[in-house]
Amino acid sequence: MNIKNFLVVSLVALMFLITACGNDSSADGGEVFTAAAAKNTDSKINVQILKSLVEDQTSHEVEIVEDLPASAQIFAGIDREEFDFANLFSGEVYNNYFDDVEYSTNPEKTLKQAQKFFGEEYDIKWYDPVGFINNYSIAVNRDFAEKNNVENLTQLEEFADEMVLGTDNAWIERDNDGYKGFQETYGYKFSEARGMDVALMYEGIANGDLDVVTAYTVDPQLKEYDLKVLKDDKHFFPPYEASLVARNSVIEEYPEIDDIVESTVGLISTEEMTDLIYEVDIEKRSIKEVSEEFLKEKGMLD
Repeated sequence: MNIKNFLVVSLVALMFLITACGNDSSADGGEVFTAAAAKNTDSKINVQILKSLVEDQTSHEVEIVEDLPASAQIFAGIDREEFDFANLFSGEVYNNYFDDVEYSTNPEKTLKQAQKFFGEEYDIKWYDPVGFINNYSIAVNRDFAEKNNVENLTQLEEFADEMVLGTDNAWIERDNDGYKGFQETYGYKFSEARGMDVALMYEGIANGDLDVVTAYTVDPQLKEYDLKVLKDDKHFFPPYEASLVARNSVIEEYPEIDDIVESTVGLISTEEMTDLIYEVDIEKRSIKEVSEEFLKEKGMLD
C-alpha cells in the first residue's frame, strides 16, 4: 500500500472511530441511554416523561425504543444491556417468568414480588409505582350505572343475566383472571359472552349491541364513550401497577438519574393517565407534547 492510500484508509478509520464514539455521548457531553416501551400508549408516555426529565436536568440523553410486542422482549433487551430503562407492570410477575411466585391480587404483595424476582433475575431496580394502574376491569354505560345505582361488580349481579358481555378472546380463555375465575369469584355470569377485537367491543357498547365490556383501566375509550369502570370489590383482577425500572449498573454510576426516576413515583394517577392517552390516541397529539405539557402543569419542567 502506498503512502497516499495508507493515509486515506487511516483517515476513514479515524472518522469511523469518532462517529462510533459519538453515539455513546450526548451533544452536551453526557451519556446516551436507552429506554424501552411496549405498544401501549401509557408505556410510551411514561418513558417520554423520563426522557424529558433526564434531558432537562442533566447533560445526558435518552433514546426511546418503542412498540416492543411484549414484556419478554423488554426483559431480554435489559438482560443484553441494550435497554437501560423501561416501563413495566407489577402483574408481569405472574406471567410464567418464575416458578415460585405466589399468585395474589394484593397490590402490595404483587409489587414486592415483582421487585424481588425481577430485580434479582435481571439486576434491575424496580421502582415504586408511578401511580396509575392498567388493570383489566369491567365497564358499563354511565347512564345505566347511575340509573340503577351500580358502583361495583357485586351490585351488577342483579342485572347480569340480561346483559351481553363483550371482551377480547384471551379473557374468555384465561385461567386465574379470566371469565371462568370471574364467575367463581362473583358467583354469576352474563347472558352471553362474545369474544372480539377491542375496537369492535367499544363500538358494540356504544351502539347498544353490548351491555358490558372488559376494559383496561386507562383505555381512552372509557372517556370517549362515557363508560363507568365498576369497582372490583372482591379484588378479583390482579394488579398491574406501572413502574419504571433501571439497570443497577446505570444508576450506581449515575446517581442523579436514580433521583430523577424516584421523583416520578406517585406522579400520575389512573385518571390523569387516561386523560393523557385520550389526548394522544383520540385527539392525535404527539406523545412528547402531551407529556411535557403534563410535566409543566406539575411544576417539574419549565
